[in-house]
Amino acid sequence: MAIQTGKTKFTGNLGGDLIGYYRNGKHCLRSMPEHVSQTDATRSAAKAFGDASHTGKLIRQALAPYLKGKKDGSHVNRLNKKLIEEGVEGLRGFRFNQQTRIANFVSSHMPDTDNILRIRYILPPRLLRVTHMEIKLIAMRIDLATGKVNNLREHAFTHEFTAKNEDKPLETPLLFDANVPGKGTLMVVLQANPYQGKYPLYDKRFHCTEIIKVEVPPIDTLSKKQRRQLRYKQRQQQQQKQQVKQPASNAVLAQYSRQSDSEESMQQIPDAIRNGLSHDTRLKEQRE
Repeated sequence: MAIQTGKTKFTGNLGGDLIGYYRNGKHCLRSMPEHVSQTDATRSAAKAFGDASHTGKLIRQALAPYLKGKKDGSHVNRLNKKLIEEGVEGLRGFRFNQQTRIANFVSSHMPDTDNILRIRYILPPRLLRVTHMEIKLIAMRIDLATGKVNNLREHAFTHEFTAKNEDKPLETPLLFDANVPGKGTLMVVLQANPYQGKYPLYDKRFHCTEIIKVEVPPIDTLSKKQRRQLRYKQRQQQQQKQQVKQPASNAVLAQYSRQSDSEESMQQIPDAIRNGLSHDTRLKEQRE
């Protein structure tokens, strides 16, 4: 490792065998390796990381208009790690800002079975200078193969905190409809945005963007490539089940085939196996 000392510092490859990179607050240099050997495990891990990074980027781009000032510096790596470990279905509960969670601001944050989110309480924050809190729901249908947002629904409600209503439920419960028609993965995000009067407060202790629901589409809405991959996995599972059952049948046939061909022993063999042995015997006689 060498430290870059010139006036112009860079990261990446400039066309030679030197690579510039940034580490621990310093611009460094290293030489490019002559040969990189990969095992099956490293290739599989690299593919999984690449797929997760691509999917994570599409999700971040789709939510970009709603993430300004509402995410921390580690959200990219945390999102990729979550996708690698649990897939898209495991993103429920993911927070783009780790300093707070949506449960700190609303009484309930999970849609019911009808995909309607019902909120009866908006909880007051500890900081007195937060006078208003905007609760926003973003529900979208996103095609994770292309990143295209096929349909989107957005709801927002601003609540003012006063001494009279701090410990009381809302006069009319909030009803946020998260039913979004169309193809693609349904992703529902709930946000809490603090205000001081009419001005937004850019304080990450009170900014929250959390994925509260992910609904993967049925197979008929998947792309051709995704359907082929799913059918291939299903065929593999069926073959594995057949391979588990087949050795047991073969073992039984072998056991009975070693026995004498006397009438008494043949009577002890189950009908299905006896028929199979008789058929094999006939085929053998025909060949001879």
